Amino acid sequence: MDLKKALTSLGKPGVQVASISKRPDGYILSHVEGDATPKVNDQDVGPSPYTLNDGDVIELAGIKIQFQYK
Repeated sequence: MDLKKALTSLGKPGVQVASISKRPDGYILSHVEGDATPKVNDQDVGPSPYTLNDGDVIELAGIKIQFQYK
């Protein structure tokens, strides 16, 4: 999926939701909703925004996706 908007929501409402926002210095993953925070490369990112890098694997609501910067 191409991220064409400034803010894209991912996940399953009521379970786990995160957002990816485009900033001048890159893309930021933020926890929005759910008991557990998203994982990036098998590490919990916690409540603070996380700067994504090309090739990062995001795990959210039981689904893994790979972030690729074009």
